[in-house]
Amino acid sequence: MSEAARIDGETVGRLLSRRVTGYEPLPGFAANTVALVTLEPGVRAVFKAAGAREVEVELWALRSMAARGVPVPEVIAGEADAQVPYLLTRFVPAGAGVTTAEAAAGLGRLLRGVHALPVQGAGFFKESAGPPPYAGEGSWAGLVAATADRLLQVAGVLTPPLLSRCREVLLDRARWGQPCVFVHGDLHPRHVLSAGSRIAGVIDWADCGAAGPWLDLARAEFGAARLRRAMLEAYFPAGVPADAPRRLAEHRLLHLLLALIWEYECGGDWLHERVPGIETALGAVAAAESRPG
Repeated sequence: MSEAARIDGETVGRLLSRRVTGYEPLPGFAANTVALVTLEPGVRAVFKAAGAREVEVELWALRSMAARGVPVPEVIAGEADAQVPYLLTRFVPAGAGVTTAEAAAGLGRLLRGVHALPVQGAGFFKESAGPPPYAGEGSWAGLVAATADRLLQVAGVLTPPLLSRCREVLLDRARWGQPCVFVHGDLHPRHVLSAGSRIAGVIDWADCGAAGPWLDLARAEFGAARLRRAMLEAYFPAGVPADAPRRLAEHRLLHLLLALIWEYECGGDWLHERVPGIETALGAVAAAESRPG
């Protein structure tokens, strides 16, 4: 178990040298601790303890995005070199996900701006040695191919036919020829906070890096087709590409496989539970490939 996994309210108070009057654990990655805390005098904040590199990257991302006008939580404190690396951000009082076409379109425009930020190389900053926004040498297709090799370490989780088919998709370089852009990396609906028609905040930037733009577009899955369409139309003002269903399906599968790899590598135990989602995503890739046009 990591140091982050043993954090409680009392520990947070000692770490911050402030009295904590409220502590509510929140869901998060297996190796992290995330909690909604209340500090005297009534300040509500989100505390996150994670690995040093993840904290370093997320602090950099939050400050960089804020400087560019991207709605992100205010950083109250954070220290990647602490005995327990952590960051503390101001709580954003807004709902998770988007529920209106206006907010979905706002997210599409926001992503277009984020993806225009300069990056170098390909990869997730938490896995690179250099300072962001340098992600390492190579291309998006090369990074995805390397992911296929990393998938071999979870061969006991996936059945041989499923593992073989997933690797076949990842190793097909024609699928992954897009140039890398700056990506959030884990744009799950719970990481997008909205208030009515407005995007109030985008949180959890620890997985940001240089990757294909479809990774973010695929992860921002809000269920309702009208919301997805509004986001894509705002992101692609000249028209949504005809191959969007296939690109989205491929990158949803990729993200699920990355999540499985990261869970395994950090010692998490939520592995076999991910298999049905991977099977469904692989089926969606096949279905998208069989669509006419």
